[in-house]
Order: sequence, then C-alpha cells, then structure tokens
Amino acid sequence: MGLLAIIQESLVRSGAMLLLLAVIILPIMIFLEYVTYYNLLKRLSSYFEPLTRCLTLPPEAAFPLFIGLFIGVFYGAAVIIEYGNRGLLGKRDLLLLGIFMAICHSIIEDNLIFAALGANLLVLFFVRLLMAFVVTRTAACFLDFRGDEKRE
Repeated sequence: MGLLAIIQESLVRSGAMLLLLAVIILPIMIFLEYVTYYNLLKRLSSYFEPLTRCLTLPPEAAFPLFIGLFIGVFYGAAVIIEYGNRGLLGKRDLLLLGIFMAICHSIIEDNLIFAALGANLLVLFFVRLLMAFVVTRTAACFLDFRGDEKRE
C-alpha cells in the first residue's frame, strides 16, 4: 500500500467521521435551541437543582450537566462550549462542569459496558457519582478559598 493510498484512506475516513459527528451534534444543538426558545430549561433545571446547588453551580448548568451525564462527555462538551460562548456560564462554572464531566459522564452507556465486563452496576454508578461530586466540590471550595469570582 503506497503513501498516496494511505493518505486517501485517511482523508475518506476523517471526512466520514466529521460527517458522523455533524449528524450527532447538529440535532443536539437544535434541541438546545428548542429548549431555550420554549423555556423548557427551567423545568429541566428544577430536577437537577439540588445537584447543581450542591456543586455550587448556577441553575443554567443543569442542561449541560444533564447532557453530559446521560449522553456523554463529547456531546456534553459541545453544549458546555455553546453555553460558554453565549455567556450563560462563567469560567469557574465551566471549569467545575468540566471536572464533573471528566469523572462522571455517560452514566448509562459506560456503566452498561463495564457491567457487561463483570463490574457491579450499582457500585460503579454510585462510586462514579460520589467521586465526581467530591472532587468537583473540593475544586469549588479551592476556587472560592483562592478568591476567584463565582462568575467572571
């Protein structure tokens, strides 16, 4: 296989992957616009308010938290970036969301994969959630102690 064939195959596969990502992310962004336009975010935020309050995050963080927890960190990151670009979340909130998502993302899919490999589903679920909460809350306390503004 020559160098030209390798480059051609890489370009074709990269293009296919970009198309796949667009097919996945575009509906999420449309859903985000729909949710924002019809003020459904307030209803969704009410379900996640205890978690966002415990993590010292504003209610606006509920939707990115929901997407990241149940759909995955990749899609959650797209929503988090969009919220950051719109100015709905400050730097501190974006950092804390990123920390939480790094530890506890795609709570259904990942846990089912690990359960198929023999892990205890309930233990895995609660340990990931607890660790994400503890690390994020510790980071929030550190940021607050250091004197960073809550919303920049």
